[in-house]
Amino acid sequence: MSTSDNLILMTNDRITRSLKRMAHEINERNKSDHPFLLFGINQRGLAVAKELGRVLSDIMNDEVKVVPLNLEAEVSVEEQGRERIYEKQHFIVLVDDVIFSGRTMFHALTTTVNRLEPSEIHTAVLIDRGHRKYPVKAEFYGMKLPTKLDEHVAVVVEDGKVQEVQLTYERDVS
Repeated sequence: MSTSDNLILMTNDRITRSLKRMAHEINERNKSDHPFLLFGINQRGLAVAKELGRVLSDIMNDEVKVVPLNLEAEVSVEEQGRERIYEKQHFIVLVDDVIFSGRTMFHALTTTVNRLEPSEIHTAVLIDRGHRKYPVKAEFYGMKLPTKLDEHVAVVVEDGKVQEVQLTYERDVS
């Protein structure tokens, strides 16, 4: 007989420290004068992107645009940003909560490149689980955590803010 257990991998304080480190790394990578544009992938990726954007804005003393990228919707990146005017050249960072197989990030990359003309495009995630099936990598990450295939990593978001990261796993209670 088995039961599910949760383990807290990252508390809010640890998440904040990780996002600060990631923001500094992202800022150092932008060697151009092109403005930053963060795309938050789906709901939890958007929550991470908003917090990362706030930290980047503080570091740079300049506004960093954060835009939702809803891959589950049946509208394109172009339509999602219809009211916004994008310059053709941006330093774009696609942000998600967790990367596992790479499927979602791969879809976000191809969708973004097909619709916009970024000067550079990068990837950032809070948790990198490994196990890629698609040719993408997380350039900026809060934690690398090689997991078993039957484990689940959840980023807990409440009121649009990232609260903690949990690992759910099965354990034998026989």
